[in-house]
Amino acid sequence: MIKAILCVLGTIGFCVILKVSKSMFAVAVLGGTVSAFTAVFLEYGGAGIFKSTLIAMIALCAFSEIAARVVKAPASVIMIPGSIPLLPGGSLYYMMSYLVHFNSEMFFHYASETVLTGIAIALGAVIVSIAVKIFTSIFHAEHK
Repeated sequence: MIKAILCVLGTIGFCVILKVSKSMFAVAVLGGTVSAFTAVFLEYGGAGIFKSTLIAMIALCAFSEIAARVVKAPASVIMIPGSIPLLPGGSLYYMMSYLVHFNSEMFFHYASETVLTGIAIALGAVIVSIAVKIFTSIFHAEHK
């Protein structure tokens, strides 16, 4: 639970760094809250790093698409700061540390964790993007 709260605080910091507008600030932080709590609950539930990151990214992207239509803003304004809690900062740090210290076993462990997390983030975004494209094309075809 503390991990998720710290991730939300990190999202607030990145919203400031990315200069998210005041009108979008709360929505962007809420996106970070969605991704952080989803990932942490799934990880503690035993889902594994790939599955928890993938599902959290899908939840974040779905939230971003819906919220973007409600507040009439680009989904990326919500999704980019909201994805900060999912980034593999810790595993990337340890991967590089073990590389410098010539510990190949731990290096490969953290390298695989870093790569799997990155793939899960990208795959989650692609899945929602394709679903939104299909849904909007069907919706627009029915209303012509």
